[in-house]
Amino acid sequence: MPSGLFDRLHAIEHLLAALDRTARGKRRRSDVSWFLLRREPHIAALSSALREDRWRPAGFDLLRLREPKHRIIARAPFADRVVHTALTELIASVFDRSLMPEDYACRRGYGQHRAIMRLQTLMRRSTWACHLDVRAFFPSVELDILRALLAARIGDARFLAVLDRVFDDGARIYRDPEVRAYAGLTDAWPPPGRGLPIGASTSQYLGVHVYLCGLDHHVKRVLKVPGYLRYGDDIAIFGRGRAEVKAWRAAIGAWLWRERGLRLKHPEARVLRTAGHLDMLGYRITREGWSPHRRARRRLLRRLRAELRDAGAVDIERSIASSAGVMLF
Repeated sequence: MPSGLFDRLHAIEHLLAALDRTARGKRRRSDVSWFLLRREPHIAALSSALREDRWRPAGFDLLRLREPKHRIIARAPFADRVVHTALTELIASVFDRSLMPEDYACRRGYGQHRAIMRLQTLMRRSTWACHLDVRAFFPSVELDILRALLAARIGDARFLAVLDRVFDDGARIYRDPEVRAYAGLTDAWPPPGRGLPIGASTSQYLGVHVYLCGLDHHVKRVLKVPGYLRYGDDIAIFGRGRAEVKAWRAAIGAWLWRERGLRLKHPEARVLRTAGHLDMLGYRITREGWSPHRRARRRLLRRLRAELRDAGAVDIERSIASSAGVMLF
């Protein structure tokens, strides 16, 4: 069990590396450029606050997105984002070795496009497929379970205490009735007090990898599903027989509820013939190829119109770069 993570967390060299990673591609933003202007004193202050247990998260600004669905994105102040990156890098040094090759989201060398190509390969090798996803995944993460998963691999109490402050800061978001209503969270699900904020780098790694890594091992080692891919909380299973795919679907739903307190959005999701198409990750995927789903095309057109109306106020090329990449790919 690794120790000394807290000492590495507040080391000046580690925080400077986290700063460079956090600022990548964002140096022209006013909050980032002001921080970089006095990077040495800012990093020294962060290091001192962490070392002396004085660091506390400053809260999140909440952005309300409508596309592709109503979501609440939490944006931390830049100094907090540096700490989040520093935490994530150290957590990854412990957990990366446990990740399965079927886990494609938020990993170097993987990503959306590689996941789509792998899905096409699995469709060509299989007869039946089923796409599953978790209901309100990030708001439903049970923090006590996540703490236990971390404590089982990390023996540094001071490092875990810093993570606890991050968890408590994020969990407050989902206690707000207005936030819950906008995000479509009901009184029944998920229970208040749960949740990781969407948008924080810690949430991406902890939710996508630490919290669901056990599912990947269960599916491959216990259920022995030959065709499996997970991108965040989007899950695809492939098999030769329709009955076996249905049995795996039920087993995955049962494991998520029993081990992680999560619910599938559609427990009876359709089992489809791979000779047809699979809609996943914004694409319509077939054995012959793939193309952006029509909903993704409509979103890009709406964004283009909106950006053109505000031309001069934003950098249009940078704003639509990711969406344009979807279309070109």
